[in-house]
Amino acid sequence: MAAHTAAPRIAAVVGVKDEVELIGASIRHLRQVGVDHIVVADSGSTDGTLEVLEAERRAGDVVVTHVDPTRVFDYDTESAHALALARDSGADWVVFMDADEFLVPATGSLKDCRHLHEADVIVADRFNVVVTPRHLLMPATLTPRHYARLSLFTRQVRNFRQHIERSPEASWVTVRPGPKVMARPSVAAALAPGGHDVDARGARRAVATDLIVAHVPFTTRARFERKVANIRRELDLRPAFFAGDYAWHWRRWAEMTAPGSLGAEFARQVTDERAVAAFRREGVVRSAAELLAERSVAPVAAQAPSLGGRLWGEVLAWRDWARDPLPPGLRPVH
Repeated sequence: MAAHTAAPRIAAVVGVKDEVELIGASIRHLRQVGVDHIVVADSGSTDGTLEVLEAERRAGDVVVTHVDPTRVFDYDTESAHALALARDSGADWVVFMDADEFLVPATGSLKDCRHLHEADVIVADRFNVVVTPRHLLMPATLTPRHYARLSLFTRQVRNFRQHIERSPEASWVTVRPGPKVMARPSVAAALAPGGHDVDARGARRAVATDLIVAHVPFTTRARFERKVANIRRELDLRPAFFAGDYAWHWRRWAEMTAPGSLGAEFARQVTDERAVAAFRREGVVRSAAELLAERSVAPVAAQAPSLGGRLWGEVLAWRDWARDPLPPGLRPVH
């Protein structure tokens, strides 16, 4: 008889600023998929997010920490903060994410993901959720029986930034963004911007075949404009935080100051029903159920390559991680 393997304890470190529309649903969904401990790093929300977090905190599984943007000037400090939160959680695994990202495990439970017992780092593909003039095409209850109703853009572009810069009228949301990562806290030396990878040299890496991430970058025009206003303030306060290619799309939107330009950009991210139907025929829009079923029969990538060429080389070019490691045990910035 095979030895019983205890289910791993999983924590989530969630970055947030002004996501009152999503933060409650985000936390409830994390509980639903089996996350044991939720650490929310709030960067100065003023829209009601903190009040929602206070209500969720009473359940006992949510810890809220406050990041002072006047003291966190660059991504080195932000990375150290996130990793300190991960280690302090005492969990076997930590997933790094934002409040607008929803984990979609094939069985509905993150603890069923097959690589949890045979890898140290798991990379999960991420897809933008389709939004139409009337609906966000994501069910309110995100369980396996509803995955067929979760509509995701699957288009891949080799050089995303170059594509948008050459075709400024193109819709940003229709292109797949970078993946997200979960890792054993003990192996992570540094976290890449956006939680897209960890520096964990020598660790066992895998690409998830039974987990994807649904990203909700757009819902309402008011939310989009609020996020852009926040980015403009961040750029003024801590420009070093946005060095290199990190968050280039937000810098692009922050520079849209002509009257009506932000409204026009938001309109480009909304897909009408006829276009959605055409995208479905082309395979550009697919359901989460389809994507997970396809992955279940695809060859398993037992050893995922590091994303270093794309992230560590390009996004983190200003820091030599090997020669200048982050100090161990750096405490969170409150």
